[in-house]
Amino acid sequence: MSLGNREGPLQDWNDAWTQIARIAFRFLFAAVSVVAAGWAFSNVRQIPADSRAIVLRFGAILSERGPGLLIAWPRPIEEVVILPARDRQIELIIDSELAMPQIDDADIGPNARQNAKFLLTGDWGVVRLQATIFYQITDAAAYVLAVEHIKPALQRLFAASAVAVCAARDLDAIILARAPLEADVGRIAGSRQERFRADFLAAINRRLAALTTQGAGLGVVVSRVDLTASLPAAAKAAFDEVLTSTQRADRDLAETRADATRTTQRASEERERILAEAAALAAERRTEARTRTASIAAIGPQYAGEARSALINRIYYERAAALLKKAGRIDAVDPHSSGQLYLPGRSE
Repeated sequence: MSLGNREGPLQDWNDAWTQIARIAFRFLFAAVSVVAAGWAFSNVRQIPADSRAIVLRFGAILSERGPGLLIAWPRPIEEVVILPARDRQIELIIDSELAMPQIDDADIGPNARQNAKFLLTGDWGVVRLQATIFYQITDAAAYVLAVEHIKPALQRLFAASAVAVCAARDLDAIILARAPLEADVGRIAGSRQERFRADFLAAINRRLAALTTQGAGLGVVVSRVDLTASLPAAAKAAFDEVLTSTQRADRDLAETRADATRTTQRASEERERILAEAAALAAERRTEARTRTASIAAIGPQYAGEARSALINRIYYERAAALLKKAGRIDAVDPHSSGQLYLPGRSE
């Protein structure tokens, strides 16, 4: 009886541990099943409308997927990389040696490495640039392979393009610091700035295309470059003085041109007035001359011989009588003799 009583509690104890082990195993199996299900469906995801996905199988690029539901094998079999869409712009602030330093009064010093942020222009000027690049992903596969090198590569391409583009221009084509007095001058200056940015953008994209040709493409294209140019602190005061003098000279030149234009306009008006008065006076004198000679001009071909001579003599005597009436004294001298004739004129 005593042995049977001892085996009963021991058997109950073993059954309890067996039941606990079974329950723990079931919980562990359920947890492992949940983890396995989560792992199996870990690469089932929704791709947003402004994104795309690259599927890699064991590190090799398998395919490119657009927006929508994506079903792929879990890691490490397949890996999904989410990338921006093709038309989405990615911003990159250039923080290389060419970028403008945080200290505003930084200037050219004896340290050549520190001076690398300054660029030499075509007219031997010195300028420094601050830039922000906006690029788009055109080749997702190439971008995934070179993603770790995108930022430093774009910074180096920016530096090379900055040196080439700035060296091909004068300082005034890079820094728009002049306040033009004329609208046309302002339009020309603005177009030069636009060409500077366009050439800068084209230079970077040419270098990106060259890398693609060499088989080392980055899979991106630069869509926009925002540039801010400034001068060294030591040169800024002198440059401002030169700009002030230039603006003053341009203003004086514009005023002189305006005065010359007004003088020319007044001279033209005076010339037109004199010509008009001369033309009117000439017409009046021609009319008067025609009036005075009308009686003589009326003697046409129908009058001939003695009739013509008599008519002319009569007109002459009438005209001569009118003139003699106005004379104070008349001296008549015969050219063939020494005799002289004095006729008194009209009395007052």
